[in-house]
Amino acid sequence: MFRKMSTLVTLLLPLGAMAAPDSQLAMLRQQVVALQVDHALNLSPQQAKALLPLLESAKAEVAAYKASLTAAQPALAAALTQAVADLKANGQVSAATAQAVQQARPAPGTLHADLRSDWQQARQILTPDQIQALKATTLGIPPAASSAAGPGGHRGRFARRPRWMHAFLSDAFIALVQARAG
Repeated sequence: MFRKMSTLVTLLLPLGAMAAPDSQLAMLRQQVVALQVDHALNLSPQQAKALLPLLESAKAEVAAYKASLTAAQPALAAALTQAVADLKANGQVSAATAQAVQQARPAPGTLHADLRSDWQQARQILTPDQIQALKATTLGIPPAASSAAGPGGHRGRFARRPRWMHAFLSDAFIALVQARAG
């Protein structure tokens, strides 16, 4: 039965869908979302020129934060490994290990506040109609099954708040804004 089902699925899928690596799928999803946001905003060349430095600055802030997370991983992994050893040996994490875990965690910094400030500046560039169009845009292509609301009226993962900052800071969207800026 499983063999027949897998053969049927193989026949129904386009050949490219079976061969696409995760990075290619991520890039294609990013392009879909970037084009949706670009279409919703329909930026003027002046708006694109004003928005571009803001987007590039915010992207650099996020990259720096991600770099700090990556740099902290070895120390955090070592401290958490010790916490596991403490729990196995004594049933609790020692104070020294708990302190090591706290010290290994990167400082939260001001990324959230900085991105909120960037969004407020972007709102000054956009018109109220553009902001409304952006809010009305569904990011990505929801599966057909998500159209039926589930418990609590939610529609699967697409019912969550859109991740606009991910869309705005994507390479695909920044390239579209650069093209509009001329």
